[in-house]
Amino acid sequence: MRHEELKDKINALKTNYSVKVFREVVEIIKRERINDDMMLKDLEELSRKRFSKRVRFTLGVPLGNMLEGAATIAILVMVFLIDSEWMLYISALVLMATLHPLSHYLTGAFTGIRFTHYYLDGPAKVEPTLRIDHISYLKASGKQRALMHLSGVLGTVAAPLIAAIIAVNKGANAVAFNLLILFLLLIIFELLTSTKIGDLMKAKREYGYR
Repeated sequence: MRHEELKDKINALKTNYSVKVFREVVEIIKRERINDDMMLKDLEELSRKRFSKRVRFTLGVPLGNMLEGAATIAILVMVFLIDSEWMLYISALVLMATLHPLSHYLTGAFTGIRFTHYYLDGPAKVEPTLRIDHISYLKASGKQRALMHLSGVLGTVAAPLIAAIIAVNKGANAVAFNLLILFLLLIIFELLTSTKIGDLMKAKREYGYR
């Protein structure tokens, strides 16, 4: 597609927004590796405007990272201070929620992909999620985008494994075994679901633009 035709599509979106057309434009930019700052800025503004209408409660990325980091440290401290098998299970669940977005953020920082907000998403709208900045996202390579998406899954599945290691250290071998089972089940779950609608699907999709 010619550059001017693509600009016309983007300008048309400003008055008549269409999710389908927006995705088509993004796909063309990825496929043809277009690096036009004004074009990417327009896309980010369109996306952010739609995001602000759809999502009411947001947190800035620094504050969100601070809360996620604080929750991670707090649960790790508590699991050592409180001698309870239940704390080991609770720690796995908390780490699943905190390590996912933090893994995205740290990988994004490494690959040059930025984020604009934290918000609650997922099926129950309780999962802490980072909104991607389209300018930096589309400037990154397909491999970099794929790695950023993959990191979230790795952070999630690592949570019960970390809790299992702590359980072994505390001598709670039965709990460690259960957490290892959870770790394996989580891998299977991600392979069955995330490859269709989640981060693994996105990682595979973006790797195709390498």
